Amino acid sequence: MKFYNRSNELQFFDKLRLQKGKRFIVIYGRRRIGKTTLIKRAFEGLGAFYYYVEVMKEETLLRELSFTFLKAFYTDWFNLFSAIFERYEYVIFDEFQNFYKVSPNIMYALQHAWDENTHDTKLIVLGSYVGLMKNIFIDEKMPLFGRSDNVIKIKEFTLKDSIAMLQDFGYTMQEAIQIYAIVGGIPRYLWLFERKAPLSELIYDIFIDDFAPLKEEARNILITEFGSEHKSYFSILQALSGSSKSLAEIAEQTGIEKTQLSKYLIELSDIYEIVSRESSVYSSTSKNYKYAIRDYYYNFFFKFIYKDYSLVEFDPKQAIELFMGKLNNFFGLQFERICNRFIEENPQTLGFIPKEVGKHWGKVPYKKGESYDIDIIAYNDQNIAFGECKWTNKKVSIGDYEKLLLRSNYIDIYGKRKIYVLFSKSGFEEDLLKIKSDTLILLTLEDMAKIMGL
Repeated sequence: MKFYNRSNELQFFDKLRLQKGKRFIVIYGRRRIGKTTLIKRAFEGLGAFYYYVEVMKEETLLRELSFTFLKAFYTDWFNLFSAIFERYEYVIFDEFQNFYKVSPNIMYALQHAWDENTHDTKLIVLGSYVGLMKNIFIDEKMPLFGRSDNVIKIKEFTLKDSIAMLQDFGYTMQEAIQIYAIVGGIPRYLWLFERKAPLSELIYDIFIDDFAPLKEEARNILITEFGSEHKSYFSILQALSGSSKSLAEIAEQTGIEKTQLSKYLIELSDIYEIVSRESSVYSSTSKNYKYAIRDYYYNFFFKFIYKDYSLVEFDPKQAIELFMGKLNNFFGLQFERICNRFIEENPQTLGFIPKEVGKHWGKVPYKKGESYDIDIIAYNDQNIAFGECKWTNKKVSIGDYEKLLLRSNYIDIYGKRKIYVLFSKSGFEEDLLKIKSDTLILLTLEDMAKIMGL
């Protein structure tokens, strides 16, 4: 299996191996993000002690870890951890948060053993359950608070690396964008598309079939994260699926009181990192927030699989027909997010480095009750760019450009150079292409690929 991406992380571990003294490194990130693959790559051939922690009875776990280490049985955690630190320079515990699930007392024993450790041990712990991993290392009341030297979040692949991987599998730029809109840059999910096939067949095999690998994945991961309150969280995520929503819109769709809803949304954004709180970029209203699901796969799952689970179970062929009929609209909404990410990763496209990139929405001046939005706004002290993203089978016309010009005039801008960027799946009409202006940028999917160096 080809190894993609992660050059920065590998460089970090190269430097770590050269450092003297003990180091405690915390690696966290959602499941399937590639933490284990990264660590195995980084410490391959170095004789590291690697152990995957499973949830079981404490005495069983103690015995199993003991025998894995020395084929002998330790009777307490402190002596076991101390012995491991003494013998191995590199110690890796995968799904580390499961120690806490088995017994919080294990954390105290590890803390004691680590504090007493005088060897050059490099302790690397990996965790998939973001909320619990944060709690273990950030909560001042927890025994391991302040013990870690580095806390590293493993992020999904960049748009460029995700598209490059899919192109290696034989997909066109348009097909790669569609797949990215469904699963984002999660390495394990991208590998599921290695066998090139029509999109309807891929979605059926990966999401709908009885043995589909991603049919239950989101449900299983998030029930473990949220515990007994998962139904409320799921209700919120279903309301957010597809597009961003205001607090009032979420409350209306879920039936959850705003005061209680705010608590859930804070946890979903700040603790679990599943939801993002987005403000209207370059808006005079500072509290003009909307909420959106960060994760592309969770977004797709709650928009389609979770929402129509009964249909998926009892009439999968009708389910795939229903989904395919709705996908183009879904891709249109996701294309806006993808174009925002493209600008963030390739700011040279605009000719300036923006301070902020995001979506803008507001009320049309002098027209009561009428609202508008702009897909992309990016700005710095001298420049401001306005972007429109079109995922349709029609070529973008000069009328689309004029609408963007009009909307840009709704915003008070002083002394900035205006730039207009139009993204199009299907290209541009001749009258628009004839406009010669250094403030108008027209980008097809192929143009985006060239800019990314693909």
